[in-house]
Amino acid sequence: MSDMLKIGTSGVLAQRALLQTTSNNISNVNTEGYSRQRSIIRTNVLDQGTGVITTSRVINTYAERELLRDNARVGYYTAKTEGLSSIDSMLSSDATGLNPVISDLFASIQGANSAPTELSARNSLMGNLEVFTNRVNSIGNNIQEQYITNNRKILESVNRVNDLLESIYKFNSQIVESSTDTSSAAYLQMQDQRDHLIEELSEIIDIKTVDQPNGSCYVNMASGPTLVLGDGCATLAALPSSLDESEYQLGFTYNASRSYTMLSDDVGGKLGGYFDAGDSLREVQRSLGKLTVALADSLNKQNKSGITLENNAGDALFNFPETRVFTKSTTAGMTMSFMEGYAGNVTGKDYLIKINEDGTYALNEKNGNTLTEIFQGNTADLNGTITIPGLGFQLEVAGTPSVGDEFLIQPTANVSYNLSMKINRPEDFAFASVVRASENSQNLGNATISINGVTNTDATSAFSMEPSRSISGANFAASAPVKVVINATGDYEVYDTNDNLLGTTLASTKGGNILANMLSDVSDPDSRVYADPDMTPGYDFSITGTVRNGDSFSIELNTNGFADNSNGIMMQDLEQAQLVQGKINQTVSASYSDMVSNLGSTIAVSNVNLEAATAKRDQTLTITEESSGVDLNEEASNLVRYQQCYQASARIIAASQTVFESLMSALG
Repeated sequence: MSDMLKIGTSGVLAQRALLQTTSNNISNVNTEGYSRQRSIIRTNVLDQGTGVITTSRVINTYAERELLRDNARVGYYTAKTEGLSSIDSMLSSDATGLNPVISDLFASIQGANSAPTELSARNSLMGNLEVFTNRVNSIGNNIQEQYITNNRKILESVNRVNDLLESIYKFNSQIVESSTDTSSAAYLQMQDQRDHLIEELSEIIDIKTVDQPNGSCYVNMASGPTLVLGDGCATLAALPSSLDESEYQLGFTYNASRSYTMLSDDVGGKLGGYFDAGDSLREVQRSLGKLTVALADSLNKQNKSGITLENNAGDALFNFPETRVFTKSTTAGMTMSFMEGYAGNVTGKDYLIKINEDGTYALNEKNGNTLTEIFQGNTADLNGTITIPGLGFQLEVAGTPSVGDEFLIQPTANVSYNLSMKINRPEDFAFASVVRASENSQNLGNATISINGVTNTDATSAFSMEPSRSISGANFAASAPVKVVINATGDYEVYDTNDNLLGTTLASTKGGNILANMLSDVSDPDSRVYADPDMTPGYDFSITGTVRNGDSFSIELNTNGFADNSNGIMMQDLEQAQLVQGKINQTVSASYSDMVSNLGSTIAVSNVNLEAATAKRDQTLTITEESSGVDLNEEASNLVRYQQCYQASARIIAASQTVFESLMSALG
């Protein structure tokens, strides 16, 4: 009887445990992070009845680990797409993009050229020039605002990671303390809560977990460093770059009082997506700045090569402010400005100058953390104005750089939202050429002369119009090439204002680019008179047709030539000129289209990968739900079965009571 009572009692207790587990599963069917529990009853190996009852979570370890990887992929592509989509929409829209505005600008230049003396056409051009400037500013500001927003998300993500790491560590500690009863509800609940935090963490950074025998779980970054250990957790930080404080670098430490160990930005998850989105935004900023500089500088140069309605040499249409060079130096500072006429050499890259111990400095192209040396120079020469025409900019150095100093130059990063108009009157568009050419009426041949273009009117040119910049009363410099005479061999002899022979251009050139091909010694093809005719004398011309011995041609200042639009035509031709530097130089519109296309391709690839990653995560979630999720049908069936078992065990107890009472009655 005592055996029956013991067996029945153990059965009731066992079925009650099963009923409690099933009831707990049913009540938590909608609880986020809850894992289905299972109670296992073992037989009593020393006696009859049930023995040890253990309750544990039902976990598919492989699927859970795969889910962490899937979460990181989905988080990465979601964050990257989120950081770029709004900018892509802005750049590609006709209402907010740049290409329609560029087309309108050049259409208005063409319209003004058709009536170069009419103010109405010039006013229309002024309006389109202002629209272009405002649109460039607007796009640049929006990109910068998105970059700032993206940085804010990096900081928020890092803060959330730190909160999660600390919470995971605390749960680990509590789990270890409670490991004497691994079947308790509190123990199982803490494991669920910790794993739920780990799952959230996996969306922000790519992680791996290592389960420990004591129930705790170590958390490692997929790239290596351990974030949660048995005795503590790491702290992450988004640290401003030592030079450009708007650019963050990721670091971690196990002790906040110690220095941070720098990590790669390739951390996966949302955090990695935000870092990559920031890099893409910076690349768009630089590309936009590069094409803006190329167009604005070319328009500046061309307008300065012509004559206004008031007989003045033209001035720049746009202002480029000086750009501060980032440095931590305490002994020197730098500013950067673009070299007029060299915008075609601007690359859109960043550069770093490093001061070496051996008395030299190195100028490096900077691509992320990769430096490629361009050239070296003596540190002693790093003072005053340093011109770098090959890169399209110059530096103004103040003070004396010290060993170890670094200077970060970002030529095009901020151009788009700092560009401003300089011209403020329609009369100041310089559509007329500074010079005009004519043929001698007594020429025997039928050749004609045409000005190829004026490229420089400053002090280094052949014009004497400084400082007033007025062509009225101005003269050619004494050495200016102003007359061409054909000699007996058909060569083109060029003379200055005092009829001194400057040089000869061979007949074999057929009169093309006379000054660029002019030689001081016709027997020496390397004896060119002008090393750079675009600067000195600042103009060139060509003669086409049949020439005869003694034919002559003259160059003169184009005073009062207001109806002339030859310089305006050259300004108009800039629309199709390949102004923007690249592996293959491009027009401004083509460069902009490529920039938009590249960004669109990046987002398209990210969206495709996001779709694939989401589908993969859904498959993994299905697997984890099949094992860890609560199936109400299954639990309801178990509930009925356990109830029946409970009732049957209770009858064993009742039967033992009846037998006991019968025995007592029989004994008297």
